[in-house]
Amino acid sequence: MRSRFRLKEGWSTYFLLLIIHMLAVWALSAAEWADGLGLLIWVVFLAVTLGMLLAKQRWLPGVVSHILATLVGLAWTVFLVSHILPGAMAVKERMLALVYRFMAWLDVALGQGVSGDGVIFVLQLGVLLWLAAYLGTWFTFRRHQVWAAIIPVGLVILINSLYAPSGVGIYFVLYLFCALLLIVRVHVLAEQTRWQANRIAFSPDIAWDFLRDGVILSLVIVLSALFLPNALASPRWSDIWDTFSRPWQRVQDEWARLYSSLRSQQAQEGISFGRALALGGPVRLSDTPFMVVESPRPLYWRAAVYDEYTGRGWVNSDRFSATWPAREYWPVPTFDSAQEITQTVKPLQSGEFRVYAAGQPIWADIPVAADVTYVGMSRGGGMITGLAEPSSIRALRAVSPSAGYTVISSVPTVSERRLRDAGTNYPTYVLERYLNLPATLPSRVVDLAREITASANTPYEACVAIERYLRREYRYDQSVEAPPPGADAVDHFLFVSKAGYCDYYASAMVVMLRAIGIPARIAAGYTSGGWDPNRRGYVVLYSDAHSWPEVFFPNYGWIPFEPTASEPLIARPSDEPQGLIGIGIVPPALREDEEEAKFGADELAEGAQGGATTPAAPETALRGWRAVALGAGVLALLAGLGAALWGALAVRRMKPAERLFALLVWLARLAGVRKGDSETPREFAARLARTIGGCEPEALFFADLYYQERFSARKAAPVDRDAIRRSWASLRRRILAYRWRRLRLALTPKPRVVRVPITRL
Repeated sequence: MRSRFRLKEGWSTYFLLLIIHMLAVWALSAAEWADGLGLLIWVVFLAVTLGMLLAKQRWLPGVVSHILATLVGLAWTVFLVSHILPGAMAVKERMLALVYRFMAWLDVALGQGVSGDGVIFVLQLGVLLWLAAYLGTWFTFRRHQVWAAIIPVGLVILINSLYAPSGVGIYFVLYLFCALLLIVRVHVLAEQTRWQANRIAFSPDIAWDFLRDGVILSLVIVLSALFLPNALASPRWSDIWDTFSRPWQRVQDEWARLYSSLRSQQAQEGISFGRALALGGPVRLSDTPFMVVESPRPLYWRAAVYDEYTGRGWVNSDRFSATWPAREYWPVPTFDSAQEITQTVKPLQSGEFRVYAAGQPIWADIPVAADVTYVGMSRGGGMITGLAEPSSIRALRAVSPSAGYTVISSVPTVSERRLRDAGTNYPTYVLERYLNLPATLPSRVVDLAREITASANTPYEACVAIERYLRREYRYDQSVEAPPPGADAVDHFLFVSKAGYCDYYASAMVVMLRAIGIPARIAAGYTSGGWDPNRRGYVVLYSDAHSWPEVFFPNYGWIPFEPTASEPLIARPSDEPQGLIGIGIVPPALREDEEEAKFGADELAEGAQGGATTPAAPETALRGWRAVALGAGVLALLAGLGAALWGALAVRRMKPAERLFALLVWLARLAGVRKGDSETPREFAARLARTIGGCEPEALFFADLYYQERFSARKAAPVDRDAIRRSWASLRRRILAYRWRRLRLALTPKPRVVRVPITRL
C-alpha cells in the first residue's frame, strides 16, 4: 500500500512545485492589484496536482493530456473567478456573465477603447498561472526539465516585486530559496537514475542527505545574493537598454488602455503618455526628478493630447505619422496673439524619447516623429492645406541626459477680453473632431453642464463657470477607486465619488464643454516644476505629472484651463498683455483665500502635491526592466553557482580513487572526450589515451585504481602518493595541451583555395 503512493521523484518535488507557484499567488495578492486574486491559490493547486497525475500516467499521449488539462483549467478558472462578480446569480449565470465581460474586453482590445474591468485581469492571470503551473509540473515529472517550472513563475514573482510595494520582495527571496532547492532535488534524481543504469550502489537516504545540504546551500546563496551590487547601473548598460525602451513603451501604453482599473501601490516612475489615457484607480507618483527645463517662465510641459472620449478614458485617434528633420520649422497650424518661446529640456533619466514642450511646438534641434492629423485652415481669403496638427512628438533616437534638446513653441498670449470676443466661428476640422461624445453618456452630465453655464453669454464665460464649479465642489484625492465596470467615468466622478485627481477634473470639464457645443480636448504632461537657481531651470519631478483641458477659440487656437482643485489657476491678463510672455500660473499666495474657503488649510496642504496622470500600468519604465534583467541574471548566476557547489559536495562524498576518476572524466570533457553511459572505466581510459596520445599508462592507472577501490573484495594495497601526483600531473598536462592544440587549430584561418582556370595553349 505504501509503494502505491510513492513517487519516483519524491513527494518533496511535488510540494516544492506547489509552494513555488503558491508564492506567485501570495505575492500578487499582497500587491492588491485587484480584488479576488486570492482565489487563484486553488487554480495553481489543481494545476500542479493535475500536472503531476497526467505526467505519471502512460495511457494518454502528451498532446491529449495537454488539451484535457487546458479545458479543465479554463473551466475551473472561469468557475472560481465568476464568484468575484457582484449580485446573487446562479453558477451558470455567473460563468456566462464572465464570458460576456471577456468578449466586451476583447472588443476593446481589438479597437481603440479603454477597459477598466479588473475581473478580466484576474481571469487572464488565472489562466496564465494555470498554464505555467500545469506545464511546469508536467515537464518536471515527465521529462525532469525543472527550468520549465522555475522560469515562468519566477518572472511573475520578480516583475510583481519590482512594481508592487516594497514589502512583497520577500516572496521573491522565498522563491529563490525554493527554486534552488528544487534544482538540487531534480539533479539528485537525475544522478540516481544514472547510477541505477550503471549499477552503482548508493544509499537510499542519499536523496535526503542532498536535500539537507541543498537547504543549507540555498540559504547561503540567497542571503549572499541580497548583497549583490546593481551591475546594470553603468552607462554601458543604460545604452543597451535604450535600444529596447521604445518597444517597451508601446507595451506600457497598451497596458494602460486595457487594465486601467489596477491599483498602483508603489510610487511610480516612468509615466507613459501613450495613445490612451485611462480613468482608473489610485495613483502614487514618486518625487524623483525627471527633467530640467530652461524656460523664460513656468508653463505646462505638454507630452500628448487626446481627442476621443470612450466613457472609460481617452484615446488619440490620429492615424498618420510625420517625420520632421532637425532645425527646420514644422508645417503646423499657427494662430494670432502667440509668442515663440525657446525651451531647453534635459532629461535626467536615460532612454527618454518623448518630446516635452509648452503650447504648440513648432521647431526642434533634433529629428522627430509625430502622430498627426492633417488639417486645412483658411488664411487671408485662401485655404492652407497640408498642415499637421500633432498630438504627440517623439525623438527618433533616445535623448541622452547630457545632450538634451531645444524646442521652440508657439504659446498663446491672449487677453480675457479677446477670448470673450472670440466668437464661435470654428474651423470644420475642429467641429468634426472635438465635439464627439459617446452615445452612452448619461443625460444628467449634459443637464449639469447646462445648469452651470446657464448665465454664461460667451464660450469663455462658460469655460470659467465650469472651471470654478469643479474646483469648488469636488475634492482632490489620488486614492480614489476606479469606476465600476459599465459606469461612465465622468458621470461617476460628478455624481458618485465626487473626488478624484487631475485626469477626472480635466475629463469632466472637457465632456461638459462638448455637451454644450464648445470644442475641447485633454492635454497631458507635467506642470512647471520648481525653479532651481543652481541649474538655472525648472526641475520637474515625476509627481508633477498632470493633465488639463484645452479649449479651442477661433483665431487663437488651443487655450489651457485649470479645473483641478490642487493646482494654481492659470493667469491671464484682463486686457492686452503688458510685457507678459505667454500664459502663466497664478502664484499660490493669490489663490489661498479662494481655495481655503472651500477646502480648509489642512486639505489644501494634502492636495498641494499636484495632479497625477494615471500611469500606463504598474510600471517603473526602464529602471524596472533593468532590474528585471538583473534579477534574471542573478537567478541564472545563482543556479550555476548552485550546480557548481552541488557538484563540489558530490565529489567530497566520494572515496579517494572514485574522486580522482570523476575529476579525470571532468578534465577529459575539456578535450572533447565524454564518457559514454555504457562505457567501462578501462574502455573510457583507453579511448582517452588514443584520442590524446602518449598517456595510456596514466589513464589506465587511474581506471585500475577506481576498479580496485569500488569492486575489489580485498583491501587495496597502499599506493605511493608521489606516484599518484606524478601520474595526475602528466595526464593533466597532456589533456590541457591537447585542448590548447584544438583551440588554436579552430582559431587559425583556413587558407583560401583559388581555382585558376586552365587555358589551353
